[in-house]
Amino acid sequence: MDLPSPIGLAAGFDKNAEVFNATLSLGFGFVEVGTITPDPQTGNPKPRLFKLPEEDALINKMGFNNKGMLYVSKAAEKPRLGIVGVNLGANSKSLNKLLDYTTIFEFLAHQFDYVTINVSSPNTKNLRDLQKPEMLENILQNVNAINVSLKRQVPIFVKIAPDLKENNVTEILSVCEENNVSGLIATNTTINPKTLKKPRSFEGGLSGKPLLKQSNKILKLLAKRKSASTALIGVGGIFSASDVYEKIRMGASAVQIYTGFVYKGPAHIKKMEIELKNLLLNDGYSSIDRAVGTLIR
Repeated sequence: MDLPSPIGLAAGFDKNAEVFNATLSLGFGFVEVGTITPDPQTGNPKPRLFKLPEEDALINKMGFNNKGMLYVSKAAEKPRLGIVGVNLGANSKSLNKLLDYTTIFEFLAHQFDYVTINVSSPNTKNLRDLQKPEMLENILQNVNAINVSLKRQVPIFVKIAPDLKENNVTEILSVCEENNVSGLIATNTTINPKTLKKPRSFEGGLSGKPLLKQSNKILKLLAKRKSASTALIGVGGIFSASDVYEKIRMGASAVQIYTGFVYKGPAHIKKMEIELKNLLLNDGYSSIDRAVGTLIR
């Protein structure tokens, strides 16, 4: 995909594909809607979103609240101003979460520019178990069987957790590359309270500045071990152009933000893009591509 900017909006903001043109118009190079589940669901009880201003962080325990794939399919019919991906998940009460991904992929994939398989949210019970190699392979084999039958095959990404051990990351990467995945998104929110300056117990997933170091660790590991054709999208803790640049030099071809967007506001996107361009020029790079992975070569 040819991105007008490497800075995208992460899933979780536009849960029902209702404002993707509005967010694209703010300067995002691409946006990811969702997470969408086959059936509508209300998510976890409120309150379920909390600000930690002293940490530049958010805690969310949303639980995939969304209007379901039928609603999103209709919302996705309107013309788009740019690249829009869709993030797919499983219903919390589903008896067969593996099948949910097949169902929703078959229904929605053809309407979007790329698809993300979300097996890393901490807010749906047992969902992270689907990152286990045998489970993930099952999901990917099923969606690939549908993908090859589409008129236009859709790039597939897998979004992983930041709380994985090194051997788990390697296993997931191996499964993804064996099953024609276009790339990985590193990472989702963390459940590790030690990432906070003032550690405290919490329920849900933590995003924002405390996640930067942990998400970068996973990104760097993937970048060192992936094949040349596997793309990486870096997510977690981005508040500035230098944060973006660091992830690019670690091996990300693009990045996504969410918490930084909440704290810094809409005008911050174009500001970061101008500053990023200056960082590239100062280091003698004529394009993003030339800077990708320079820290690990």
